[in-house]
Amino acid sequence: MKKRDKPSIADKVCIDPSIGKPLYLQVTEAIKERIAANAWQHDEMISSENELSAAFGISVGTVKKALGVLVEEGVLYRRQGKGTFVARPDFNRSFLRFFRYGREGDSAPVVPTSRVIASGIETAPKAAREALGISARAQVIRIRRIRLLDRTPFILETIFLPYRRFKGFETVDISRELLYPIYARDYGFPVTRADEFLRPEIADDETGRHLGIDPGAAVIQIDRIAYTHGDVPVEFRSGVGRGDRFRYHIEIK
Repeated sequence: MKKRDKPSIADKVCIDPSIGKPLYLQVTEAIKERIAANAWQHDEMISSENELSAAFGISVGTVKKALGVLVEEGVLYRRQGKGTFVARPDFNRSFLRFFRYGREGDSAPVVPTSRVIASGIETAPKAAREALGISARAQVIRIRRIRLLDRTPFILETIFLPYRRFKGFETVDISRELLYPIYARDYGFPVTRADEFLRPEIADDETGRHLGIDPGAAVIQIDRIAYTHGDVPVEFRSGVGRGDRFRYHIEIK
């Protein structure tokens, strides 16, 4: 795959003191845009505070404040004595926000595992076409799998990938490996952000059979569109999770 040219730090960045928005917040947005545009990749050290100050035409103090916000948000992380680096998003944690298993208050991390039901190539259905921005005749790789926590099925998931971007992925064994590292390592499409949409539904016969619940039981539908650099959608996944294990949590600051 052809390597993409990296944009410079300040490409298309406008820090404007006259608009009333604090400068440090403008800088946080500008750095997020640069990360999305592939100026820096995951686990790569970003430019120094002095370099960012010169590129944006602002004080080093403002840059420090902006970087502190981004570290707190988990966009960046610091290594003592080395610098500030781009954090690798852990999209897998989103499911752990929604579904709880094990003893209440157990702080030990639980990593979901997968059991693939089916994998193949087909013409994209409407929902996948719209999410991925592809034509009506475009082909997708469709993967159907069950996700498990502590060996208990908690979500039945269908994943759609544009075939022209992920040729051969239908044969990859994903039972023991997370998908997003494969996208980045083998196909050159690191996932930089994702949108998730939740809604309540009722389990049909197939969902009940795979999740071990009764048809008609409450479930949660979770749809996700994942994007790579340049806000290009590269994955659409639709999952149905057990309502009896669902808990939505959001922290408001």
